[in-house]
Amino acid sequence: MVILIIISSFLSLFTIKAHTIAGRHIIEDGNYIAWRSGPAGSLFPWPRGPGPMDMLSNVNEIDRFIYRYFVRSWVLVGLSILAWIGTGLFIFKLAKRKWGLKVLN
Repeated sequence: MVILIIISSFLSLFTIKAHTIAGRHIIEDGNYIAWRSGPAGSLFPWPRGPGPMDMLSNVNEIDRFIYRYFVRSWVLVGLSILAWIGTGLFIFKLAKRKWGLKVLN
């Protein structure tokens, strides 16, 4: 149970941070994706914004993949929600088994 809560919390915090940084600091022009300033930021292993210099910085392949397939498509939000639903169901089943709760018979 504790592991599920830690995983769900980490995924939620990662999602919030990645969406915040991507929304503020990543620009797209067709197939071109770049950081608005430099040096470049990163979305992996933990999202961090780019530096303060006014220049476009290329997004590396890992960040491009995370941005394109998880952040922009909102898959990361869906995974976070599913993780919390799974954690809640696990806690509910555990409580039902431990205390014999008679909910939704």
